[in-house]
Amino acid sequence: MQSQEIISQARTLSSISNQPAGAKHFGSLFALIIGIDKYAAPEVAPLLGAVADARAMKCYLRDKLCVPEANIRTLLDTQATRSDIIKGIRELTNNPSITRNDPILIFYAGHGTEATPPKDWDAEQSKIEMIVPQDYRMTKDGKRVHCIPDLSIGILLEDLANAKGNNITVILDCCHSGSGTRDGHRRVRSVKDSEDIPNDLDIDIWGTSMANRVKIPPEFKYLGSASHLLLAACASNQSAMENNGRGVFTQALLETITTLGVENLTYATLIKHLPDLPGQQPRCEGRHRNRFLFTKKIQDGPFYELKKSGEAYVLEAGSVHGVTKEAEFALYKAADIHSKHPGKLTVLSVGSTTSTVELHGVDPVEVPPAFASPTSFGKAKALRIYLSDNRKLDSLRYRIQREIESRPDLYILANPEEAQLHIQVHDHEETATFALANALVQTLGLTQIPFRVSLREEDVIIKVIEATYAFNLYLNNHPANLDIENHGAKGSYQEPVSIHFTKLEKQEGNRWSSLAPAAGGENLNKNNQVDIVSGETRYGLKITNNTEGYLYPYLFLFNCNDLSIASFYTPPTTKYADRDASLQKGGSITVGYGDGGGRPWRHMVQPAQQDARETIVRDEEDLQVEFFKLILTTKPVDLSFIEQHTPFGKLHNRVDRGSAELVDKWETVLVAVVVKRQGL
Repeated sequence: MQSQEIISQARTLSSISNQPAGAKHFGSLFALIIGIDKYAAPEVAPLLGAVADARAMKCYLRDKLCVPEANIRTLLDTQATRSDIIKGIRELTNNPSITRNDPILIFYAGHGTEATPPKDWDAEQSKIEMIVPQDYRMTKDGKRVHCIPDLSIGILLEDLANAKGNNITVILDCCHSGSGTRDGHRRVRSVKDSEDIPNDLDIDIWGTSMANRVKIPPEFKYLGSASHLLLAACASNQSAMENNGRGVFTQALLETITTLGVENLTYATLIKHLPDLPGQQPRCEGRHRNRFLFTKKIQDGPFYELKKSGEAYVLEAGSVHGVTKEAEFALYKAADIHSKHPGKLTVLSVGSTTSTVELHGVDPVEVPPAFASPTSFGKAKALRIYLSDNRKLDSLRYRIQREIESRPDLYILANPEEAQLHIQVHDHEETATFALANALVQTLGLTQIPFRVSLREEDVIIKVIEATYAFNLYLNNHPANLDIENHGAKGSYQEPVSIHFTKLEKQEGNRWSSLAPAAGGENLNKNNQVDIVSGETRYGLKITNNTEGYLYPYLFLFNCNDLSIASFYTPPTTKYADRDASLQKGGSITVGYGDGGGRPWRHMVQPAQQDARETIVRDEEDLQVEFFKLILTTKPVDLSFIEQHTPFGKLHNRVDRGSAELVDKWETVLVAVVVKRQGL
């Protein structure tokens, strides 16, 4: 199974590992491993490799990662009954040895299936997906044993995340096509479920307080999941195969991790480096794809892969990532800041999602494989700062001047008329105030960021400046021309997508009292601006593709009040373009309700606050200005680097939260959200 691609990358990645094979210690990792070959019901076709996959996964954790045996629970064949699987997940939730944010792995190899949900189940899709326990179709305590629906697993995972944190990895080597076919040593890990699902199935999991729960989308592997991260063997319309006594996906997964080194891989890069699997394209879903495998470690900053195309070097980053011809990049041997390469890259030409680059200070024989991280986006992207003429700012002014000497591409001291960020002293106090000199933001009514920082805390003020730089860079990044063309009647231009922003209400009369668009479903988006009143009302949106092609939507919320950028929707990560993961022609996705993923959100202006050390003060707000920025591409890209936390610590705003060849294009849509205090 090992491809030349894996072997060649291993030469570089293994050279930077600080530990010999077998010496890595993951003592805080806990795992539930499930593998089922022999099902109790004779009509369920046996598998040949699910138990072998489970054992191989356990051996890898125990022997290569030094995970203590006591931290691994394995359920094989008759041990993997319906009740045992559910009990196993609940035991993780209640395990006192697991501290918050310890890594947790749940691995399942066996049959999957899909079925029609009961009428009273509030499922958005006509089918729900399920995993098949060993005692499926048997009778226990006078009741028929059914498969475990994605809805039930979703709640179990949410409860686990609430108790232990969201460092949860779910690996599924199964599929839901219902074919259950076999061809010699090749078998498909799915069965056809023709049984009716009882309406009260798993009522003990859902509990009696469902009115207080927001709806979980029909697929527990939903895209916006903050509770867990999923590695799936294939897309929903593909089959997960096993061959010669092993699951094709699990075998490739373990070989790739073993060869490249678990310490060198994030979940997103793992998917990219898997060998090609005929007929199935593995995918990674969930918000935390840039976390390194089975650890708490998050990838530092954006890293882009460098490849060779003929005689040219091509970087997997383009104008959609903010790259310009002035940009420069540092070279790394792996996607890790500790693997610094001696050379650097400069940009020769910029495309939408890739750039042609030139190597400096490094022997071309050494690369690729290599990765690059931006050190400069060029002077045109520099943040223009104005500091008021106040002696209390002299120390800060001197520090910024030193920064400018070493990085003139980042910051420029400017006069008030040209500056993008104004820093002043608040009256006669020892605090600095900040104002975004953005015409659009000011037009919407926000003239001052509602935070003040003590002048003694220059490190915090520098963080505010750095956050403002990134905020402006990505908020203002748009394609030079309209890349994604869409013409309506008689050639008139039409937006590539329509965005329906709506109020949500609790829908009674079904089992789970879910949230759905309010009666009438009024679209609050008027000419790309939404005006709402602060309060407990929750909102969601629907994005519809108006073009003739396939689009990949990435949705971010830019909060001008606290400079945070939150990701609200990201398509699955796949090795190649996958139209099953895209927003298809005429299709739509929902965010905040339905099956698109993500929670509904509310927008609230905040009261006056200050941190415990009184170094950061939040002034009372009457107005909050936010922008939903939708980035549309015609091929999947990594935009995870755009997300950023507020520099103001814990006082920040809290948002509950065809056959044609693909052409490399992108486009953006910006929707302003203005939240006013009630009564204004």
